[in-house]
Amino acid sequence: MFINAIGIVILVASILNIFLGLYVYASKRKSTMGILFLFFSFFSSYWIFTNFLIGIFPTLFWFRHSYAAAALFIPASLIWIIYLTDQKLRKFFSLVFVSLGIIIAFITAFTDLIINSAEGIGFGGAERVTFGPLFPLFSLFFLGIILYFTIKLIVTYFKATGIKKIQLKYVLFGVICYGILSSIVSFLLPLFRITILIPFDSPSSLFFVIFTSYAITRYRFLDVRLIIFRSISFGILIALITGMFAALSAGIGSYLEQVIGFRSDIVIGLIVALIVTATYQPSRKFIEATTSKFLYKKSYNPDKLLAKINEVTSSILNLDQLLKEISKNLVEAFQCEKFGVALLTKEKKLKVAYYEGMKSEVVQSLVNYKNIVSILKQELKQRPGIFVINEMKTQYETGEYQPVDPILLGALSQNDLALISPLYVKEALIGVIAVGTKKSGDLYTQQDINVLEIISGQAAIAIENARLYDELKELNKTLQQRVDAATKELRAANTQLREMDRMKSDFISIASHQLRTPLTVIKGYISMMHEGSFGRVPAKILDQLAKVYAANERLIGLVENLLDISRIESGRQEFKWEPVQVEQLAATVVDNLGHNAKSKKLKLMFQKPKQPLPVVIADASKLHEVMMNFVDNAIKYTKEGEIVVSVSPEPAGMVTFEVKDTGIGMTPEGMSQLFKKFSRAQGSFQMHTEGLGLGLFVAKMLLDIHHGIIGAESGGKGTGSRFFFSVPLKQPKEANGKPNEPVVRYLGKD
Repeated sequence: MFINAIGIVILVASILNIFLGLYVYASKRKSTMGILFLFFSFFSSYWIFTNFLIGIFPTLFWFRHSYAAAALFIPASLIWIIYLTDQKLRKFFSLVFVSLGIIIAFITAFTDLIINSAEGIGFGGAERVTFGPLFPLFSLFFLGIILYFTIKLIVTYFKATGIKKIQLKYVLFGVICYGILSSIVSFLLPLFRITILIPFDSPSSLFFVIFTSYAITRYRFLDVRLIIFRSISFGILIALITGMFAALSAGIGSYLEQVIGFRSDIVIGLIVALIVTATYQPSRKFIEATTSKFLYKKSYNPDKLLAKINEVTSSILNLDQLLKEISKNLVEAFQCEKFGVALLTKEKKLKVAYYEGMKSEVVQSLVNYKNIVSILKQELKQRPGIFVINEMKTQYETGEYQPVDPILLGALSQNDLALISPLYVKEALIGVIAVGTKKSGDLYTQQDINVLEIISGQAAIAIENARLYDELKELNKTLQQRVDAATKELRAANTQLREMDRMKSDFISIASHQLRTPLTVIKGYISMMHEGSFGRVPAKILDQLAKVYAANERLIGLVENLLDISRIESGRQEFKWEPVQVEQLAATVVDNLGHNAKSKKLKLMFQKPKQPLPVVIADASKLHEVMMNFVDNAIKYTKEGEIVVSVSPEPAGMVTFEVKDTGIGMTPEGMSQLFKKFSRAQGSFQMHTEGLGLGLFVAKMLLDIHHGIIGAESGGKGTGSRFFFSVPLKQPKEANGKPNEPVVRYLGKD
């Protein structure tokens, strides 16, 4: 059968319905909303397509099938609209209506209870239709559901606020036009035997497609951010050309048949092709101009705008002039009422750099909002990119999003600020650009947001360059004074540093040559005498030599401590960073000092952890030195009892080594002197007279280099002590860290 203009329109309506459904689904394929909208569009397209098939295959089967498709379309539309308004899916309710729709569709398609017979079927409807006994009930079912979800949409519309209200307005228009027209021509008029208008139910779906597409394009309905302007233009153009082709073919064909007495499809095709070719470009320009005006009102060329901004940002170094030119171009392109730029100062505070269209007190209240910088950074972490204020406010009201500070979000919205774009330089936030609402009242499109994002990147670099240029100019004004003052200070400091360095160098030289060398020689000779290198030595003298050897060892240890301090303070101490198993190191220390403890009849124990500890990155020799100091001190200051050495994976991210003893304990006054140079706890001289009090000081310095923690606890005299240190599993990237204060806890009663 020949396809007339009505058939073409029906086919185009079917294609546009399924296209819109697939478009939304492609953007929200993982969401329930996207899936339900796809089902809605599919059954809508399917219903319309059966109307097209009626014209191609004018049989009772397809006529019944059209009404059967309507029975399937109704539950799909009901479920989608209920989910749209309530934001939740009632599974039992949906199952009931889907089942009911399937049953009605089956009865309609394969029995005569809904439609008994139909004659004169085609694109123009049916000349005579005999309805079955259940058709009135079917009509009430269809009309009732249409009325129900229309009322539900209206109620939701009046309850909605902000952008959601605007979105629902256009959806409501589309649904009302589609639903009411379909209900009238397909179900209401047929009750009065008027069936000639049935084919017009399908074109009514174009109202829904157009209004919904507009809501998506202009107001981000369904959160679909893709611009469908070109698709709409192309669809309208194709529909227009196709309709024109059909109309011209029919008209020219009839005319030729009357003039020459026969119909030539080849001649008709050539004539129509020439007409379509001649009118294609003018039609395209007209449609694009019309849709552009309808969708965007006053538009701009993004490429030209970006080129202009690029020219501005690359040629202007004066900050005020730069911001003024950026504002001028953006305000003209976006047709917005307000614009402002706020920048972060060196003190990490937000300061207004430029604004227009806003009251000064409003600008200052927003910029000086409590914790504004912290709020901004937190918001950017959870929502990177440009803030679309209306969208954020709507999502907050629907419970889809929780802002860091709802009051601030409300203030931005109340003051008609629509977009907040962060400014980054090398991933560091330097400020924000604020753009007001459009004068037309329209919301910003995704194209606007993309353009602003590119401009923000260009502007951020230009702003930073301008600020550096301003700083350079300011510096040049007082450069000579600063140079003179700095030179004087540097000379004085340099003289002082040289003197201190000389004194330190003298000390190190004396310590290494005048102390260490003779002590090493003494140690060597005592060892040789003890071994009998100079002849047999009486046992009594050997005992005295052993005491001399021990005293010499202590002197060597003191010198080593002094040298360690000097090397660490001067930054010349070398560290070998490598993976270290702390429990193995601790076991070695306990084993090495076991003889010392046994000689004092003390019990030295190592509590090995049940599970292997994490490996730490440290200098094994330095940790070994600190462990030896802790355990050796515990042995020295414990008369009787036990010493327990343990390691543990605490606190998180660290490993802790600790030594508990039953020794003399410490007083609060004595503990305050721990970990200080040349300081020893009160009472320590009574048990161990040697030493300068450098061991714990060196230990703290070594732990500071490791970015670790060192500490001690005691309950008072006679209660024993606990010394511990903790090192991180991994060393920080920076070489120098701020030293931690030692943890000193007095656990006794004052």
